[in-house]
Amino acid sequence: MRSSALVPLIVLSAAYAAQAAGGPPSGPPVTHFQGSCESDPDGTKFAAKACYTVYYPGKSGFGAAYHPPTCAKKTKVTDGQRQILARIYTRAPDYMKAKLCRLTQLFVTRAEPWGPWGWGFWEGPDRPPGKAVYVAIADRELDSKKSLADAENQTAEQLLGAAERRRSYGPKLQRLRTTDPSDPELAVLGEIAHELGHALLADADADGTDPRHPRRKVSGPPRSACFENAFLGASWDPDAFHRRMLRWVDFGEQYQNRQKNVDAEFSLARLKAAARGGKLDPANDAISGVFRSKEFVSFGAAINPVEDFVETYKYKVLVDASPKSPVVFRLRNQDIDVTDLLRSGTLEKKVECLRDLGLLEGAP
Repeated sequence: MRSSALVPLIVLSAAYAAQAAGGPPSGPPVTHFQGSCESDPDGTKFAAKACYTVYYPGKSGFGAAYHPPTCAKKTKVTDGQRQILARIYTRAPDYMKAKLCRLTQLFVTRAEPWGPWGWGFWEGPDRPPGKAVYVAIADRELDSKKSLADAENQTAEQLLGAAERRRSYGPKLQRLRTTDPSDPELAVLGEIAHELGHALLADADADGTDPRHPRRKVSGPPRSACFENAFLGASWDPDAFHRRMLRWVDFGEQYQNRQKNVDAEFSLARLKAAARGGKLDPANDAISGVFRSKEFVSFGAAINPVEDFVETYKYKVLVDASPKSPVVFRLRNQDIDVTDLLRSGTLEKKVECLRDLGLLEGAP
């Protein structure tokens, strides 16, 4: 830590005093990633936290009837799945381990055809007990042998409703390729990092600079306003975002957000409609435009500002987890070196924002 315990104590006192007085918190958010981490060099303690759940916060996590997610009694996490989770933990950079080991619970879900396959959930203080953070990953991700490129292609297909076209005649969705050996563990690490990123954004209240954000009723303003500049100001229409601020973001929803860069601008609804009609050229152009803009680290990042933040965190984790094996894709005739992307231009500032918010610091 950079300072003594006195400063955090003052912050905590100010935040809780404001809530006790009946008003919203006025100090920086009090993290829900509490407690200490035990030594876990082989990741077995982290893996032991996992249990199955049928809970989905997007469906049952809101309103007066809220109850914390619980473990399913009938379905058990297998030894093989725990081994994967343990290896994932050992590969994660220290700043990610510092969060993973402090999760209230790690869940595994049964993947359904309609999704969602995983989620990250920050339990607001207005949902008693109001101090938890959860991450869930789908069992099909743990059991998959797909590469990181395969995972990204699958995400694009799901976003665009184009998965069925892989098995049919006609136009195809362009796919990321890689010459690197398949590394399924890296793909799983990416899935967990993505879902953890959602919980971290809420925990830091990163997008809550505007006092009208619904999360500000229960969480103080972020310790840095960098989300407004590095993400919204650089790549998005800030007014569109501020008109639709949310506490929960569903997969594949743009929420009327608009990308600022013309090369990367697209409407997901229009691309889906075209794909249903057998026209994938607009989708392929959009994917190329996203990477050509060098403002987004993935196609999924260009869906809305929250996903932009979460995907930036995810790929920062993956790059740091693979220092000797750069993350490189090829799209059509374009090479995409993710390490270089994150170290230059707009994306470098987005990574710096993660650092300013304290998401790249700490040790387990």
